[in-house]
Formats: sequence, C-alpha cells, structure tokens
Amino acid sequence: MKKVKKIFCKKTREIPSLETIKEELRKNDRVRIDYNSKFNFLFIRNLKRQIKNIEDSLNVEIHKGEFKDLKFYNIYNLLSKTEVEKIAEPLEKATQSYRLISEKLIRTFEKKYDYSFTDTNRSFSEIEKQIKQDKNQLSENWSYRFHGGDICFSNSKSGQVVDINLKYNGFYGVLDLWFFQYYMKTTNEFKNLSSMYIDNTPKLLQSLDYLKKKRKVKLVSSEYDFLDSDKLIWNKIN
Repeated sequence: MKKVKKIFCKKTREIPSLETIKEELRKNDRVRIDYNSKFNFLFIRNLKRQIKNIEDSLNVEIHKGEFKDLKFYNIYNLLSKTEVEKIAEPLEKATQSYRLISEKLIRTFEKKYDYSFTDTNRSFSEIEKQIKQDKNQLSENWSYRFHGGDICFSNSKSGQVVDINLKYNGFYGVLDLWFFQYYMKTTNEFKNLSSMYIDNTPKLLQSLDYLKKKRKVKLVSSEYDFLDSDKLIWNKIN
C-alpha cells in the first residue's frame, strides 16, 4: 500500500518544488504539506501561489485543512481518463454487489423479526427483547449491531462487513463512502480494487462520477430533511 508523504515547511525556501511534488506523487498516492507559519505573510503568499501552480500543472485534487495550530494541504493523486475507464467495470460490479447483499440482509432481518424499516405500524421497541435474546445474531455466521440509526452486519466466517445506511427511503446499499470502502476492503473479490482507493477518497468520487455519467449508478434522496445530501446507489435499470 502506498503511504502518505508528509512535508513540513515554515519558510519560503522549504516549500517543495513542482518537481518534488511530482516525484513524491509517483511514489505515494497523497502528499501532505504541513505548515504553521501564522504570522509569516510572505511565506503564506508564496505557499498559496505554489499550491495554485501544483493544481494547475498536475492531475490532482487539493484539500486544505487544519488541526489546532497545524495547517496543511492534502494533495491527492487522481486517475487518468484511461484508468477511470479501465476500473469502471469492476467498480460497478462492487456497487451492484454492495446493494444486492444489503437488500438481502435487510430482508432476512425483517423476515426474522416480522419488522419493516419502512413501515411504522410496528415500533422497534417491540422487537428489542427478541434481539437481546438472539444476542444480535442474525444467522449462524451473520451478526449485527445498530449505530447512529444505521445497521452493520458482520460475517464471522468470511470477515465481510456490510454497513448499511437506513435513512434513504427503503433504498439499501447507498454509497456512503466509508461504508462502501470498508465493504470492498473486507470482501475477497474486491480487496484489490479497494487498495486503489485507500487514503484517496477523491479517486473514488472521480470513479463514481464516471459511473453516474454512464447511468450505472443513480442518486437517491434521504427521507430526513436534516440530511440534505443525496447519495449514489447501483442503478438496477440502466
């Protein structure tokens, strides 16, 4: 797995050159420039100028952040057009697999407990006692736990983890980026694919955007007003 290259600078002469960034991005999937020169305005101006130069010259996405007194720029490598096209088919297969297994696990849960996540005729409190008795065991290999209003299924035999967002109007398998990446990482078929996106969410967003344009995935909305972001899901009908 490629590592993150961290470069600390506080003076103009320490700002990495374009060639240095290019070289580091050949070896690493992300470069982070750390700095904390709070009152060195000349340095800050020159750093911003170099960041703009990097953004204009290289196939990257740059995010700015800070933690306490430390500020930083994350420079993410992006895929070429050819690489995006090459990876599209296996990634679509992963989005399909994630949706189908999510739906299967939800159906199994609902059937076992005679409960529906979308039908409010029966409250969740009515099945809590049975869940406790089952010790959160869905079947011989599958267990589950609720967290933040979502549900996470784990397979004790394969190690597979299927974390499912429950807030999208009965759509199961929406591509919460963290849930989906962890699904790929713990699914034997998609482990190699997952390694391409580790520590580089912009690459995953870039690839999913391509699938969206090809109508392989589609946007769905949450049923909750406070969740104002739509999420992608594998499109059953292309």
